[in-house]
Amino acid sequence: MKLKVIDGGKANEAMSADRPTIRAEAERRIKATGYEQWRVRSLATGSPVPKSTQYLKMQIEFVAEKLEQLNPIPGDFTDDKYWPTIGA
Repeated sequence: MKLKVIDGGKANEAMSADRPTIRAEAERRIKATGYEQWRVRSLATGSPVPKSTQYLKMQIEFVAEKLEQLNPIPGDFTDDKYWPTIGA
């Protein structure tokens, strides 16, 4: 008996593992803002996350959502031209 990986199974999984997803790019950018450290600090001490960091995270999530809705999704979605930056 011959076994074959069917479409939509592990074959697609392996292909998509090689290239970043929009969600992964958004998470990478959010991590680079230091948001998670601010959030943990906020939970521990009660001090608020800086508004600029909250706002940047919100902008990144918005861009990711809109990029995911595009058809076709741009191949260069990791380019900085799509994403908000600090102080820009």
